[in-house]
Amino acid sequence: MKRLLLALLLFSSPVLAEKYTIYTRERPPFSISGIIDANKTFYYFTNAPEPKCDIEARGCFMKTNIKAAIISKDVIKVANSYYCSEEHIQSVNKANPKPSPLRYSSIDYGYGKCSKDGWQRIKD
Repeated sequence: MKRLLLALLLFSSPVLAEKYTIYTRERPPFSISGIIDANKTFYYFTNAPEPKCDIEARGCFMKTNIKAAIISKDVIKVANSYYCSEEHIQSVNKANPKPSPLRYSSIDYGYGKCSKDGWQRIKD
């Protein structure tokens, strides 16, 4: 019984249960992404070899001293740049599917750039 209570306490802990929304500024040439914490501090994504991650949440994120401003549920502003949530990017891609010739791949990588109005897809 003690083990069950301990397990419930551990898995209900806000630190362990916290979920982060990944926000993306643009792609390509790179996928410039980050997350914010409860204090609106911005963390940038890195895939550098052997990084010491400040937060591991579906990737490695490094803390900055920059505070983000929440523009809407799907858009944040960090310094002079806008970042869109991955959920928003996927909904834009689903609502406006990229036409693709049959002999080429039909994979849509969601290329575009975030603005204060949301995700702006790159026109082919």
